Amino acid sequence: MWRSYTFSGRDEHEISVFEPVPSGQTLYLTKKPPDTLRIHKIFQADEQLNVICMLRDPRAVISSTHKLKPDVYFAGYQRWEEYLRAIEPLLEHPRFLMIRYEDLLTDPDAQQRRINAKFQFLSQTRVFSSYPEGAEVPALANTSLNGARPFDTTRIDGWKDHLPRVNGQLRDHPSMPSDLIKAGYEQDTDWTQMLDGVDFYAQDYKDKRPNLPRRLEANLRFWWKTHRYLKALKG
Repeated sequence: MWRSYTFSGRDEHEISVFEPVPSGQTLYLTKKPPDTLRIHKIFQADEQLNVICMLRDPRAVISSTHKLKPDVYFAGYQRWEEYLRAIEPLLEHPRFLMIRYEDLLTDPDAQQRRINAKFQFLSQTRVFSSYPEGAEVPALANTSLNGARPFDTTRIDGWKDHLPRVNGQLRDHPSMPSDLIKAGYEQDTDWTQMLDGVDFYAQDYKDKRPNLPRRLEANLRFWWKTHRYLKALKG
C-alpha cells in the first residue's frame, strides 16, 4: 500500500490503530493484525477510519515459519478462528474491504482495482503487479517479513509441506473443515483424506490460549485504549 499509493505518513514497523496519529498527518497508514479483535467500537464511531482486511487460508497461516525460528510455527488455528468471527459483522460495511491473500497473489492488479473502487480518496502511484519495484522497506519490517518479495503463487499451497502441523491443529480444532467451507476455501471435507496416516505435530508456542490474568490485563488495556480513542474523536 505504501509504495502504490500516496500517504502522508506511516510507522517504521507495525503500529496499532489505537495509537494517536502524529500531528500534521492527513492520510496515515497503519497495520497491526491483533487490532482485528478489538477494533469494532472505534471503527463504527470514526468515519475517517477505513480498513482493509487480509484473509488467508488458515492451513497456510498455521504453517507459517520464519527464518529466525524455522523450527516453530508462528500462529495457531485458534487465533485465525477468532479473527474470522471478528470480521464477519464488518464484511458489508462501506469502509471495510476484505481481500483474500490467494487472490492478491493470483491477480494483484484486480485486487488493486477493488481497493480503488472502494476507497476513491486514494491516489495510486504504482500497480501492485510491479511489486517489489520501488519498495522502501524499513529494517525492522524487512527482518520480520523476510524481505520484500515478488508475488509467488506457490505459497498458496505451501501448507501441504506441513501436513503434521495441519493434522495436529485439526485434531485440536475440529471446526476447521466447516470453517474452511464457510470461508470459501473448500467445498467439502475431502481434503482431509490427505491427512490419513499423517503424524500429529503439537507445540505450546503461540498455540495455547493466554491464561486468565493475561486475558484480563489485555481486556483492561484495550478498554482504556478504546476510551482514549473515542474521547479524542469527540474532542
